[in-house]
Amino acid sequence: MSLGEKLRGALDKLRYATSLDSEAVKEAVKEIQRALISGDVEVKLVLELSKKIESQAFGELPKGITRREFIIKLCYDSLAELLGGGEAKVPEKPQKILLLGLFGQGKTTHAAKLAKYYTKRGLKTGIICADSYRPAAFEQLKQLAEKIQCDFYGNPKEKNAAKIVQEGLKKFEKKELVIVDSAGRSALDEELVEEIKEIQDVLKAEELWLVIGADMGQLASKQAKAFHEAVGVNGIIISRMDGSAKGGGALAACHATKAPVHFLGIGEKVDDLEAFDSQRYLSRVMGFGDLQALLEKAKEAQEEMGGELNAEEMLKGEFTLKTFYEQLKAARKIGPLGKIAEMMGMNMQMPKEMLEVGEEKLGGFKIMMDSMTKQELNNPEVLNSNRIKRVAKGSGKKDEEVRELIRQYKQMKQMFKEFRRMGDIQNPEDLKKGKFAKIMQKFAGKKQQKKMKIR
Repeated sequence: MSLGEKLRGALDKLRYATSLDSEAVKEAVKEIQRALISGDVEVKLVLELSKKIESQAFGELPKGITRREFIIKLCYDSLAELLGGGEAKVPEKPQKILLLGLFGQGKTTHAAKLAKYYTKRGLKTGIICADSYRPAAFEQLKQLAEKIQCDFYGNPKEKNAAKIVQEGLKKFEKKELVIVDSAGRSALDEELVEEIKEIQDVLKAEELWLVIGADMGQLASKQAKAFHEAVGVNGIIISRMDGSAKGGGALAACHATKAPVHFLGIGEKVDDLEAFDSQRYLSRVMGFGDLQALLEKAKEAQEEMGGELNAEEMLKGEFTLKTFYEQLKAARKIGPLGKIAEMMGMNMQMPKEMLEVGEEKLGGFKIMMDSMTKQELNNPEVLNSNRIKRVAKGSGKKDEEVRELIRQYKQMKQMFKEFRRMGDIQNPEDLKKGKFAKIMQKFAGKKQQKKMKIR
């Protein structure tokens, strides 16, 4: 079981307990302890959280909620605080960002990710490669910059990092944001500290962000403290959050140092970066979803695809095969279906075959839909055995593959309908007005007793 599943199981113990006394709370707290420790969260932090929950669980009850709701909310809020606390506080218009970190943590990739993130938000951005230590750094960052169509500066013949930055600043003096990728080492030594200080003397960046891999777990605190004491880190990016079971440990460790986590790297693509918000992160890993993140990604994809993607239409569940066909390519820009399901809180309910639909299979779906008539795309119900045989023959596929397309289309359509029904969303505009935030909190109320199922 994942960290999120274990934490959700602990809260379920409280939600469905027949008698909610101190013993029931202690039992749930023990489950939370096991989940966090297995997720590589430092034992000291786990014990502090446990004491907080047990000491406040039977305190004064606020008006309008039951004791059960109060305790579940206390657990949830305490977990969110442990993992980072509060809402995202990402600087909206930084002017200069200096990225720091050791070898292999993802600085270079995240320089490009940040450039794309802020460019999408209207900032004229330039990237400087100040890593004169690693031979491949210049070429790697140059290629990434070209990919995202961002201005780039580097000088592979110059070994003085501070001088490279000075030259880059002259080139980018009209830019609103300059991102500098610095060199790393296998450990934070005097040479690296001196180089960073020389760069900062020239750059005078207001943002010094440390990039740490999620697989560091609780060891992330030592790295964060060391860099902070040496050069004054005021922000953290945690990379590889998509592939590490220690992500929660890294978040808790960084929060313990009082260094704010600004971003999470959630994949290898330049779009796989999201502003960190502990409530949203916890909601997603526990299977409650993060529709706000989904809508943000859908909006970005829609802009890139020239308005082809309609996020609200996807959420309504009122789309035909024709709609599915038109949005297929654009929807993939949001991310794998598994990620979309996670954001919607459906990764635990969706059939495994849907979560594992990859680029190749989606390409096959497109070919099959090219062999369908307008009537079939608009009304998939007319696809009987004879029509399926014709589509299969015309697309060079098997009957079974066409049936799989129809089945997965229906599953996805049903999934969105069930989600809408779960949240009692009558109008997609409700999502924009913040109604979804209330929906996500229904786990603490009486309306979440019925589990959603995908038929």
